[in-house]
Amino acid sequence: MPVRVAIDAMGGDFGPRPVLESLKYLAQHEDLKIILVGDPALLKEPLKEHPQVDLVPSGSVIEMNDSASVAIKKKSDSSIALAVKLVRAGQADAALSPGHSGATMACAVTSLGRLEGVIRPAITTILPTGNHPIIVLDVGANVDCKPEMFVDFAIMGTVYAEEVLGRSNPRVGLLSIGTEVKKGNEQTLAAYPLLAQAPINFCGNMEGRQVFGGSFDVVVCDGFVGNILLKFGEATAGHIYAELKDQIRQVVSENAASADLLKKTFETMFRRMDHEEYGGAPLLGVNGTCLVCHGAASGRALANAALIAAAAVRQNVNCRIVERLAMKQSLRTPA
Repeated sequence: MPVRVAIDAMGGDFGPRPVLESLKYLAQHEDLKIILVGDPALLKEPLKEHPQVDLVPSGSVIEMNDSASVAIKKKSDSSIALAVKLVRAGQADAALSPGHSGATMACAVTSLGRLEGVIRPAITTILPTGNHPIIVLDVGANVDCKPEMFVDFAIMGTVYAEEVLGRSNPRVGLLSIGTEVKKGNEQTLAAYPLLAQAPINFCGNMEGRQVFGGSFDVVVCDGFVGNILLKFGEATAGHIYAELKDQIRQVVSENAASADLLKKTFETMFRRMDHEEYGGAPLLGVNGTCLVCHGAASGRALANAALIAAAAVRQNVNCRIVERLAMKQSLRTPA
């Protein structure tokens, strides 16, 4: 039976265009059923070329300057809200949106609730660090975290690494200012012993330089630190790409014979570091499968996000998270 993925077609920076572009990448996947949620006036005509795609009309759009509460109170008929409600109603198996991440999280928590045992859901991202992509959470949902929440993040990230990335016994690191046990702020110092007792492969503190080292599979941090890490990484990658492009252009202009070799070398490198391969950030901890995509996500990125969402559904990621969280609870229960 195909996995049904509801996509918010209106929330992104460029409206429906990238979402419609994603359909050409998804057309070959017969094990997927795509449902677009958006304005029929803009979508009905283009969808004539994609009769296999269903359309659910929406009445409004969550703008980036809207507060998350607007999605719930004043724009309950928005494309984001309706995509999530399709999951709640059992008419879709997963939802994804390139729109307002806070609104998507608010809609997901309000409509779907939290998984049993989860204190707070987390926004999760996969950093394409060459041949060893790494999971980071939280990257923005919870800027202030209790130490106990780090354990939930670690368990959810571990399950996601196992089931979606195919990692065996993923290595979990607590992002801090040093690898020593006593390094960190009050928050990380309190979280360390809890993580050491959790049903995960906790490998201790890690520094920011180790994110790209291949020593860890899952990075745990609060949403404040995680969001800075994510956006700094995106900006750094963009800067390096622009600089390399400029340098390559100069080399090629001086030595045309090297053009093909350079092109192949850097195409391979950029493919291994391409964030669009993963497409979106899962909202782990909500009682359903939801992904947030970048507002400027391309059609290819959105298509890959839909495939990641389908993989999470097929691998029963949420059921596995609940099972692992129950192990955490049993460890705390006196004999």
